[in-house]
Amino acid sequence: MPLSERFKSAFKVALAVVLAYGIALSMDWGKPVWAAYAAAFISLATTGQSIEKGIMRMLGTLLATVVSLTLVALFPQDRWSLMLALSTFAGLCSYLMGGTKRQYMWNVAGFVSLIICLGSVPATENAFTTAVLRTLQTGLGILCYTLVALLLWPTSTARELDTAVHRLAATQRKLYLGYLDLLEGKGRSEDLQPLRVQEVQQIQHLGQTLTGAREDTYEVWEMRREWERYVAQAEQVMEALERWHESFEEVRPLDLESLIADYRPLIGELETRFGRIEPMLSGQDSEQSPPALAITLNMDKVHALSHLERAALALFDTQLRNLESLTRGLLETLSRIKGFSPAEPCPAAPAEPARALPHLVPDPDRFAAAAQVITTIWLGYLVWLYVEIPGGIGAVVIAGSLVIAYAMYPQLPMRPVFKPLAVSAAFAAIVYIFIMPRLSGFLELGSLIFVVIFAIDYLFHEPRQILGRLSGIVMFTTMAGITNEQTYGFLSLANTTLMFFLALGFIALGRHVPFSPQPHKAYLRLVRRFFRSCEYLSATLRRPPGQRLTWLERTRDAFHLRELSTLPGKIGLWARFIAPESLGDTTPEELQALTANIQALSYRMREIVEARAALPPITPGELVVSTALQREIDTWRAALREIFRRLALDPDAGDEARFRSALDAKLQALEDDIKETLNRTDQGRLSAEQQHGAYRLLGAHRGLSEAVIAFTKAAGSVNWPRLREERF
Repeated sequence: MPLSERFKSAFKVALAVVLAYGIALSMDWGKPVWAAYAAAFISLATTGQSIEKGIMRMLGTLLATVVSLTLVALFPQDRWSLMLALSTFAGLCSYLMGGTKRQYMWNVAGFVSLIICLGSVPATENAFTTAVLRTLQTGLGILCYTLVALLLWPTSTARELDTAVHRLAATQRKLYLGYLDLLEGKGRSEDLQPLRVQEVQQIQHLGQTLTGAREDTYEVWEMRREWERYVAQAEQVMEALERWHESFEEVRPLDLESLIADYRPLIGELETRFGRIEPMLSGQDSEQSPPALAITLNMDKVHALSHLERAALALFDTQLRNLESLTRGLLETLSRIKGFSPAEPCPAAPAEPARALPHLVPDPDRFAAAAQVITTIWLGYLVWLYVEIPGGIGAVVIAGSLVIAYAMYPQLPMRPVFKPLAVSAAFAAIVYIFIMPRLSGFLELGSLIFVVIFAIDYLFHEPRQILGRLSGIVMFTTMAGITNEQTYGFLSLANTTLMFFLALGFIALGRHVPFSPQPHKAYLRLVRRFFRSCEYLSATLRRPPGQRLTWLERTRDAFHLRELSTLPGKIGLWARFIAPESLGDTTPEELQALTANIQALSYRMREIVEARAALPPITPGELVVSTALQREIDTWRAALREIFRRLALDPDAGDEARFRSALDAKLQALEDDIKETLNRTDQGRLSAEQQHGAYRLLGAHRGLSEAVIAFTKAAGSVNWPRLREERF
């Protein structure tokens, strides 16, 4: 009878934990539970992913060992300085977790440093022994699970990687076809929202799968650079599709087939490119990389359009060219991966200047996570120092370890943790009191460990059951306290249980620093931050083209551009956790629609920044021609900045009717100035490149104004007073 993947996974985890315990006990190493933790917690769906996680756990442990021993050597008799340095390092690890692919390494480094430093309190001379023992036990647990995973039902990630690529390509093809229907006036944008969510999840899964495939498949390791490029290009295609979709509203009334030469063959070729990915993965499509498609405008038809229509077409044309370039690059990369073309790096498309963001840009959310970690550690330490608590310093270590893990998922509420922890504690207590004292020898003990770990992993196998799985394994292995000289006592059992719940209490208090963890408050806070970034960036648009910026100005620009890119996703994530009583008569669908409008605003604002950065240089003589137009655009920008300032103070401050009236009046004034200014192009005052850049910028301004109006319309359906109410 074939065994299920669920059975195989549970069997491997249980066997690895038993082996880790058996070897640690036979070597008479203290704290064998550390080896059990390592063996149980690195298990993932495939062998490669487990190996990668094991490597990250080992690297984090080694880093924590070096840092911890250094801190103990620097502050051997100064506990306040030691705690200050230790909590700062733990906070730094929490901060770095949010900005790197090595999240698990920094997670392990943070909590292992707490174990080594605080585990040796007050006798710091034991720190070296604790550090060496922790490193040995971690290495043992990783080795045990790795050997079991390689020898028993090894699962390669290569096939899963191909499957993830195929599913993502199919989703993007469906989105592309859905957007074509929207362009032709068919269907609703809301109907495609599930596909958008699925696309984001599949890109995340693709990155995780690639991480594992690099470790267990040599062919993937050889082409790892190309695979990393492919994942990055797929993510760029996702954004390009969304930004192309945002340009539809203004061009829908236009006859695109007459304005763009070979329009139908062009969009048909783009669809074909998404469909070629599956045959290429199976080795059936060895055609050469697709040639670059020439996107040519019918200038006779274009000149017959009004200037605002030409601006909308210029924006649509820019996004279409970007999508064509990215899909071509995607197939070129996959062709090199599958050996259809030489594995030589192709020149990447030049990045827009506005996208070249520095890597070291402050992140308020990561700073908040670090503050929560530091606060929780100090809260637990001070309570332990002045009050006798169950578990002693162990409660501080557990609180610090759990809050570092929580830092990556601030949206998760604390309440769901208590139930699985209480059930796990009750189960572990039953095993500890009624079964373990009757055992003799490792054969019986190992059998019990195997059965318990197998049952926990089998029953809580699904990803959504991760809390039950972790709680069950941690509570059983901790409360069992397995050593060579086994002793039993109810007081130890009670102290361990109270220690965990006390640690959760420290975390619950520490999470209120520096901001409230309530989802509705976080949602409002992030929305205001988003509009503050819009306000700042709208002010930067008045800078003269080519102006040299100071380091501070470049950093501030990069910060607000990064805020603009990341905040819509964070806002949408927090919206999913808002309780129904905080929404009042607002439905989740209306809140989701508002989030979609915020994402559209983000795309529109970034388009303006990029369009302005891509403008070709204009000589002083040419600049005189557009003085009146520039004055009108500056007035428009000032009005938009004022709108953003008001929305940053109160997202409900928008007035759709007033904004629409002001926009229509401004569009008419701009139309008159554009007609007077850009018509002089016939006299040779502005080049075709300068004219296209000006139209693109104008189209971006118009699109942003429409997006602001769409947001105020969607915001009108949200019960903002109810969201702002205090709840306990």
